[in-house]
Amino acid sequence: MDGMEARVIKLEEFAQDTRDRLTRIETRIDQTATKADVSDAMNNLIKWVVGTAAGLGVAGITVMSFVLNNATPKAPASASPPPIVIQIPALPQAPAPNPAPSK
Repeated sequence: MDGMEARVIKLEEFAQDTRDRLTRIETRIDQTATKADVSDAMNNLIKWVVGTAAGLGVAGITVMSFVLNNATPKAPASASPPPIVIQIPALPQAPAPNPAPSK
């Protein structure tokens, strides 16, 4: 029976060691990200990248349109444009008929 008792003691020690190792493994698993966690993080990252790119695009277009609209000085606005004057040459006058001599 002494051999059997020694084997049982070894099995109990092995069970205690296995329990400790299992506890450490479970603790590590609780801290590890799951497939769902990775998927959620990836989706959030994609949303941020797309949102940032869209925001930068809109801001860039806004700045470009402002700069292009204000880059050249504008002509001063006058109250009214100067009038258009058209001069027509005078028509030549027909020579006056000679009066008939009076008698």
